[in-house]
Amino acid sequence: MKRVGHLFEKIISRENLKQAIETVCSSHRWVLYPRKMNSTVLWIEEDIEARIDELQSILVNGYKPSPVTLKRRYDVNAGKWRDIAEPRLWPDQCIHHALIQITEPVMMRGMDNWCCGSIKNRGAHYGIRGIKKWMLNEKETAWCLEMDIYHFYESIDPQELMNRMKKLIKDYKALDLIERITKNGIQIGAYCSQWFANTFLQELDQLIRNLGATRSIRYMDNFTVFTKNKKDATIILEATKQWLKEHKLSMKNNWQKFNASIRMPNALGYRFGRGYTLLRKKNLLRLNHCLKRFYRRYESGKFITTRFAQGLISRLGMLRHCSSVNIYYRFVKPKVQKKLKDIVRNYYRKEIEKWSTFLELSSATV
Repeated sequence: MKRVGHLFEKIISRENLKQAIETVCSSHRWVLYPRKMNSTVLWIEEDIEARIDELQSILVNGYKPSPVTLKRRYDVNAGKWRDIAEPRLWPDQCIHHALIQITEPVMMRGMDNWCCGSIKNRGAHYGIRGIKKWMLNEKETAWCLEMDIYHFYESIDPQELMNRMKKLIKDYKALDLIERITKNGIQIGAYCSQWFANTFLQELDQLIRNLGATRSIRYMDNFTVFTKNKKDATIILEATKQWLKEHKLSMKNNWQKFNASIRMPNALGYRFGRGYTLLRKKNLLRLNHCLKRFYRRYESGKFITTRFAQGLISRLGMLRHCSSVNIYYRFVKPKVQKKLKDIVRNYYRKEIEKWSTFLELSSATV
């Protein structure tokens, strides 16, 4: 694959930096705890042209990443604690977005068609549709192999990542910027980390396909591979372990290899059968628990937070992608989704009105 050059000039262009600033500010207008308007966003939007000049100066003179704050949070879906990095909004997050906006087309050139997660139009639903279709072909999906990389983000060696990026990019200034950002590792929570992680595993995706995988999907570091027979699944398993070892990574010991006609593959929050799909048991239990909590609070007239309403809407949305008629009859009362959406809608109407009023008062004062 031919390497791409002349990227740094595009990264520091005014149009690119302005787009990056607007993208970051649009999603950080409020500080959650305590609930107030984000003073950094207000400062940036006071004079965007001056901020663009400042960003250009930082990048040209050598960007030095700010110290990153790590916050320990519990991942409900994964069932474990994670150390989430929160880069500073200014200038770090703006620089991360400016970099990815230019390098995204370069990284997408070698991306596998069934690499999902953190890629536009390739979320969990994209993968679910693919697996549903594949499971109808019993011959091509006779055996299933499920694999996961052990502590993937924390274990990626920055030098190994740079070796991969040098195969795609030949602009030494752009490579220097990437090296500065990844010097302390690939951190969960940073916008550019998910792109670097997907790019790092491109060669492994290709290796799996070349070894006889009839169908294969990867959601970040979780692999679901289908083969015609047990032998091909074993070859892919051993080759994957070897590739990970060569790149200073390792596989979790909970890998699974089984006959997909006897046991249902488990991926993306669902279990997939031949012509039908079931919600994973733990997701069903959480949905039932959240619904009961909502019914109690709503019927007693207690306050329901917007965050809880958004989470329950998301869980109810999972039922649209599986065989869920019986679940609706048993657990979901009429007009539940409408009530939840009204809570979220009313909240954001007030937020938009408050923000607009504040900007009008600010402009009038100036």
